[in-house]
Amino acid sequence: MTKINSKQDLHVDVNLPALLRNFGEAFSGDRIWIRELLQNARRAQASEIQIVTSPLDDCALCIKDDGCGIPDFQALLTLGGSGWDPATIGQENPFGLGFYAALYAAERLEILSNNQHLVIEPEKVLNGEKVKPQWRETPVGTTIRIRLKKSPWPSENPSEEEMQKQLEALVEGFPIPVYLNDVALNRPYALDVWEGLRFNFENGVALLELDPEIGNHDSRSKTFFQGLNISENTRLHSWPNFGHRGMRVFMHLQSHRWRLRVPDRMALYRSDQTDKDVRQLDRDLIDRAVRHIIEAGESRRYFDVLLSWGYCEAIRNCPIPPDRWHSITSSLHLPHYEDEDIDYATEQLKKDLIPKPENDLRFIRNFSYIGLEEETLGHLFAASQFKIPFLDSWDDPDHWFSKTAQGESLDDFYAHALSIEVQEEDRVAEGNWRRKKVVLCKRFFLTLEGYGAKEVTEDAFIEDTFWIIDRTAHFYYPIDQAFYFQMEFGDFDETAYDNAMNDFRAQIAIMKNDLCGLIHSAIADYREALDGHKFSIRSENGALEVSLIP
Repeated sequence: MTKINSKQDLHVDVNLPALLRNFGEAFSGDRIWIRELLQNARRAQASEIQIVTSPLDDCALCIKDDGCGIPDFQALLTLGGSGWDPATIGQENPFGLGFYAALYAAERLEILSNNQHLVIEPEKVLNGEKVKPQWRETPVGTTIRIRLKKSPWPSENPSEEEMQKQLEALVEGFPIPVYLNDVALNRPYALDVWEGLRFNFENGVALLELDPEIGNHDSRSKTFFQGLNISENTRLHSWPNFGHRGMRVFMHLQSHRWRLRVPDRMALYRSDQTDKDVRQLDRDLIDRAVRHIIEAGESRRYFDVLLSWGYCEAIRNCPIPPDRWHSITSSLHLPHYEDEDIDYATEQLKKDLIPKPENDLRFIRNFSYIGLEEETLGHLFAASQFKIPFLDSWDDPDHWFSKTAQGESLDDFYAHALSIEVQEEDRVAEGNWRRKKVVLCKRFFLTLEGYGAKEVTEDAFIEDTFWIIDRTAHFYYPIDQAFYFQMEFGDFDETAYDNAMNDFRAQIAIMKNDLCGLIHSAIADYREALDGHKFSIRSENGALEVSLIP
């Protein structure tokens, strides 16, 4: 057991060689070094930055700026000693670590600034070897020539366009013009070049693209800190990302209000307070965007966007957009399909049929939640017959549609009594099929409580009864409203459905005493064996004549 020396004084110590060896892991990113050199040039008040490549060596670059230069070369190699003036330190909180990113990435560095010339071989310097700058007349600013351990470009022998594209991804929000081999790099989201909508806040400056067509999952919004992107957009929901439906945002955070994660400085330091500040800035941004939309008189155009942001009061008196109104146009007795919904059976209303506060058109809310259920099919059939509009609704109890007597919820609509009547002169025959009642008629009258009565001349399955209009036999009958033909894993059982349909057609033929129709149904079972042969079937005075058509 180790004996404890209670008289020993403890103090903070550093194993510098081990620290320097392990510290490189924090700067392992391919482009951290160039981010840091760009930031140093910006802090030096440079008006432009030149990046020059070598046609003979993909690993060699030269970075020049016209800033104030490096007053103290020792500060470059001092961990935690940034060397910046007090004003810059107070405004930007530099950590004094950035130049180490270049040390770990490089095989060789050459620095020229303020009439000093320093050559660094990083492996030797990081192992404790001393270096000494030499006097040399230099131009204004700083020039750094760097030969990297590996090429920073995505391919061997990269083209000018490839290099330009990669660097533009770094400087797209940078506040200083950056040139690659004398060609200006595109900086579309930089504060000095943006000509679109912008909002200034205490914690940031937001550059906005407002468009109601921008979707919920648009990933092109970005967040910048000191001109560099700190929001990873490879994921669907990056952080911090201030974009929303209808709004693409390029947010420049005010550097003195936020802190970056150390040591790589590629993301915000995350804490409860930071999360709170991000949420508050996001709320402030949406508030300003809403005011802008209202003042521009575009509330109607941004109806769904304002709704998704939760600003119902901004659209309370607006008419509901036409694409929210639908009508069921199909009788909904087509065969079931895998993953079926009723979109195929609906269409948008014509403008003159859309309910408004000033007209008395009846309508139903909750279009999004309509489902083909056995207990609701009759009401959905009635909705198509009465041409009742369906509104894809939202939760705003103070909007006119929630207050009007002409609008009701889907559940309330389902509660209306539904009944059918066939006049005696229209009744042709009655029968049964698979324990369901079948009524063959010329027409029937559908009554929906509160909506009136409607003459119907198409087939339906309502109230556990098939109502079949007397006409020439056709392919579809509404048998799938009464019976499901889905198999265990959700596949549609076409064979069972076809057999049931032939059986139902035969039953209709029997009810009508239609012997020709009955034989047609029977022959259908032997379609494969007949191999394309067709028959002519005639009935006259109770006698049948069947002949093969050559």
